[in-house]
Amino acid sequence: MKFKVVLIIFIVVLISIYAIFPRKNINIVTQMSESETKGLEKILNSYKLFHMVKFNIERIPFSGHFSRIKQLLDLNHKIDIARVDIKMPEWFESYIKDKPILQSVDCLVMLYNKKHIKKPPRTLNELWDYIENNIKDIYGNNINSPTFDKNKIEDYVFYMPYNSGWWMSAIFLSEDKNFLTSNVNKKRFINIAEKIKFLYKNNLIPKITENFYDDMINMFVRGEVDIIFNGPWSFSTYKEKGFDFGVSIIPFGIDGSFSPMGGQQWVLLNKSSEAEKVMEYLSKTEVAKKFYKYNNTIMPDEKFLEELDKKEDIVAKQLKTAIKIDKKTDYILFKFFSTDFIMYLNDKMDSEELYNRWLKMVK
Repeated sequence: MKFKVVLIIFIVVLISIYAIFPRKNINIVTQMSESETKGLEKILNSYKLFHMVKFNIERIPFSGHFSRIKQLLDLNHKIDIARVDIKMPEWFESYIKDKPILQSVDCLVMLYNKKHIKKPPRTLNELWDYIENNIKDIYGNNINSPTFDKNKIEDYVFYMPYNSGWWMSAIFLSEDKNFLTSNVNKKRFINIAEKIKFLYKNNLIPKITENFYDDMINMFVRGEVDIIFNGPWSFSTYKEKGFDFGVSIIPFGIDGSFSPMGGQQWVLLNKSSEAEKVMEYLSKTEVAKKFYKYNNTIMPDEKFLEELDKKEDIVAKQLKTAIKIDKKTDYILFKFFSTDFIMYLNDKMDSEELYNRWLKMVK
């Protein structure tokens, strides 16, 4: 009996010491979404159980996050660790105290409405056919009907962000794996460009706004489009809304199924023994599995990727053929599709000139 009392007192004392013992503050800045941040909090809570630390997480917008972090640091805000895009500007490197650790790699996959589609398109040609056969005007006519009215579309089926180099590169790369090089295939380039222009001119794809990403998500969830290309970071959003969606790889073109590869990384901005331990924890396989569980993001951990591959994980399968996009290529894609390609769609240049402009850029 005495032993039990002593044990209870000992446990109470330990808990009291644990509760009042001072914690070291670790300040983390992240450009994660709200749902992703909740996943991060769960992962860090596991670490807190066995380490005397307190995590302070600050969310900032993804757009311009490097400049925002610089602004905070210049104002003497203490930031120990930040999560940033792997396409990092050179000027930011001077703030980093150690080698970055990859937090996730991502790519685009095809998402589809399971209520409307039982068998998703496997090739780009099947995708084009699906669009042309299933988009109808308010009278029930599709593009193959002579009475089709392109100004009275009832519902769209595919959201194509035609002004985004990131999204459009998936289509062009699948048709021609040399799309990003000076060996780009002219015939394939022009064929794809003309197909997209045909869809655009006949109002078979929605006209996009500057805020295309939110529009795409909302139209997909509302059932106003059946198919989109998006990444695993968006899965939690659909699940929260109770939306039943399927995942498939990007439809095959002549050269395969390709996607641009991006990613996020942890960077150490304040060198301390405790912050270094947290960075080490964030690089572990067990943490990779937790990020996948909570946020559907994949860390480039070899053992974990092997496990996912055996389970036929679609994102892991797509990552096998994904092409890493560096900052220079990302800028070229952005500039071309946000300006030249839009001019082409609106008859400001022909396909020959469009090809020549692209070739000049990649050279």
